[in-house]
Amino acid sequence: MSQLLCIPFKKTIHADLKEKLAKLINANFYQTSSIFEDDLIKLSKLREIAVKVNVSETDLKKLKEYYIQFCQLKIKFPDDQLEVTWFETLGLKSYGRKCSSFQFEELNLVYNIGAMYSMLAVDNNNGSPEGQKKTCQYFQLSAGCFDYISSHVHESNDISMDENAISSLKYLMLAQAQETVWWKAIGDNLKPALTARLAYQVSLFYELAWKEAKMSELIKSDWQKRFQERSLYFVAVARYRQSLDFEERKEYGAKVAALKSASTHLNEIKLEDESVIAFMSKIRESSKIAERDNDLIYLQPVPPVLPTLKPAPMVKCIYFEGLKQPFDDKILESIGGPLFKSLLPISVMEASTAFNERQDEYVQQHVVAPIKALTNLLKEHIPTFELPEALKPMSENDLQAYELSMVELQLNNKNISDVLHQIRLILEQEASTDSSLRSRHGSLRWTLKDSQTANSEYIQRYEKISSYLNQGRKVDDDTFQLFLTVDKALLTNPVKLPESTDPLVKEASDVIKQRDAYIIEVEAKSASNSLLPKIISLYKKTRATEFEDLFAEHLVIFRDDLTFVQQEKKRNEVLIRKLVEHTERDTTKRLDARDLYVQDFKYSLKILEDVKENIKSGSTFYQDLMKSATALLNDVQKFEASRKEEKKGLEMLLMSNATDS
Repeated sequence: MSQLLCIPFKKTIHADLKEKLAKLINANFYQTSSIFEDDLIKLSKLREIAVKVNVSETDLKKLKEYYIQFCQLKIKFPDDQLEVTWFETLGLKSYGRKCSSFQFEELNLVYNIGAMYSMLAVDNNNGSPEGQKKTCQYFQLSAGCFDYISSHVHESNDISMDENAISSLKYLMLAQAQETVWWKAIGDNLKPALTARLAYQVSLFYELAWKEAKMSELIKSDWQKRFQERSLYFVAVARYRQSLDFEERKEYGAKVAALKSASTHLNEIKLEDESVIAFMSKIRESSKIAERDNDLIYLQPVPPVLPTLKPAPMVKCIYFEGLKQPFDDKILESIGGPLFKSLLPISVMEASTAFNERQDEYVQQHVVAPIKALTNLLKEHIPTFELPEALKPMSENDLQAYELSMVELQLNNKNISDVLHQIRLILEQEASTDSSLRSRHGSLRWTLKDSQTANSEYIQRYEKISSYLNQGRKVDDDTFQLFLTVDKALLTNPVKLPESTDPLVKEASDVIKQRDAYIIEVEAKSASNSLLPKIISLYKKTRATEFEDLFAEHLVIFRDDLTFVQQEKKRNEVLIRKLVEHTERDTTKRLDARDLYVQDFKYSLKILEDVKENIKSGSTFYQDLMKSATALLNDVQKFEASRKEEKKGLEMLLMSNATDS
């Protein structure tokens, strides 16, 4: 079996977790660190395994135990408090990186567990059936570690690892696991058709490892070269095995083609490896014999293109127990239970924060929002010209944004028009070519469908999209004309209206001011009545982690505020009734300048709202239409290419017939 690669351990230096966690407990929790002395010592000892790790099943078990126990810390402790240092060892130069997030330590631990599995895999690579089985399993477990890192490295803003390097290592482990399966299949003398598919999958895994390695700054060039050449080697192996399958099926021409393909791939390999050189020699000899036998005996045509090899993946990423479920009770029991079990969890603090947010939502929903709704309802019944606060001038930039949006709609229309023009040119050119060839060869001999029939579907789609585009252009023009009717000077100049002298309106305005002040008071009341002290007290007494009932009892402090809302509802009804009667009595009142000003202002705002809606719907309309036009262009290009091939084929046939006759 070929030499397999293993991943070197990352290195780390001593970090006094005992001292750091003790300080965190004393500074942030309601307990003292002395209570957790044994847990602190045990965790520190587990980390020392990561500092001085050796290749063994025992150290692997300890590494996994440390990983699972370390994962428990983020339930209890705040993040970004424990600074650790890890050193990259994959590249030519080793460099260190410091970070304080839990995830940084966790992912580096998973990395070293993956590295440990790769080393144990190589150690068990002794050629025995049991050794092959273990090697394959360990490589898959190693791949699972690197796959886990790939899927979690984005969870933090701090990118702590080279993603391409991690992906490359994952595919390397899968390639070597698949290679182990292939070797066993060869040893078991399985059919060439299957061993070819197994070998091809090995090649694909190595190819993926090589592609990711090329984009990494960590993977060394000699490893990159090895990945590439192992990929080429196993493509050649797959073709060789395929040639044996062709021989069994008496397809001797295809056998020659497969051996040539194998030779082509081997010639791309520059690595001076004895096994590769021997295999090259074997392929050349086999190819020479196959060609001679086919030329003298079988006389079968050699196909220019071989059937596509179908890979047969027999390996996958396997995740060690506890990698994805470090909080599982059974897993924790297997390592003696979680550390810091009696420490008041950070989740209690988080629960308090969550309940404070829910309390704020409750106040907003049951007190603040109803009061604001009552105020808005009241404002609707105040005479229009008595509402200066509703007349807010716009800026020149706001109006300019409308103009720019309409220009953008016109550009979208033009872009789609350009796509349609391109479609029409393609269809016209195809029709012209068809007509020319039909005239040259005659309708009886030129048997292809005429263009008018063949492209009718595309013409219909073209005309439909063109119709929609014209409709869109008309709506854009109408929208622009509508925008021109807006009184821009009215909307952008400061609003200056005298205060109302109407006693009823003044009363309504005073009520609105009182309610605004009340909202400020109730929000301050909510902010100053946190649930945290009650939660901590209950947790210490009962160890409860559910606080819904406590929260419901706590909300009683807002009972008077709910009563206030009901009182304001009745007050609103009385005021609105008076305002309605007041408005009805004043229906015959002659409009003055203030009335006209407000009406003109609102009219222009209404026009702007209509313009805004047209712009919004127009943007969606053009996005959908561009998708349809682009899809049609792709279909037309495929149609034109297909027709071109058909014409070429028919013309060659007609010319051939003419020559023969």
